[in-house]
Amino acid sequence: MDNLGQKMCWMLLGAAIAAPLTWWAATPISASLTEYAEPDSSRAQQISSSLPDTLSSRELPDTAQEKAELTALKQQVQQLQGELAQVKAHVDSASESSTQHQQAASSGNINRQLADIFRTELRDPVWADELELQLGDFLYTSDLSTYFAYASYGCKRHVCQLSFVPRSQDVDAMQWQRLNDSLFNSPWITHFKVSSAQQTAQGMQVHLSTKSIRQLNTEY
Repeated sequence: MDNLGQKMCWMLLGAAIAAPLTWWAATPISASLTEYAEPDSSRAQQISSSLPDTLSSRELPDTAQEKAELTALKQQVQQLQGELAQVKAHVDSASESSTQHQQAASSGNINRQLADIFRTELRDPVWADELELQLGDFLYTSDLSTYFAYASYGCKRHVCQLSFVPRSQDVDAMQWQRLNDSLFNSPWITHFKVSSAQQTAQGMQVHLSTKSIRQLNTEY
């Protein structure tokens, strides 16, 4: 019984000594955690609250600069497009002028060549008579005899030559165009492979050939 009482006394004494130690050890740790946790939380809030403002203040100048650069690039593109259009128009105009000049020169050369052949070749009476009958009726069948007349017309072996003159000074460009269209849409025009029309001081001269220029060059 004495031993049991001594054990109980020692246990109570140990508990009394341990309680203050436990309280002393726990209190600084809790305070320390509180002391360091609160500043961290406050700092995080400060950083979080200031972060959008910082990003916004950095993004705004970049966005404005990008917009300015994009606007400048658009203006440069528009300027280059305008310059390209001007260059293209100039090239097209020069090309068209060159083409027209070449066509006129080519038509004049063919007309002179056919005129030379017409002067020198012999006449085929059978073929020439048949074509000359159709040529003679052309102005009447086309309702153009009021505006135009033949200065001369005739065929030989491969080439026919027609010379038209206006009946008055009132004949305008529209009537000349009508003559040209009617002539080259006539049924008998299919007999010919080469045709050439040239305006003259008196009117218009037309040459028609049943052979190509290459064939004529071989034969004449």
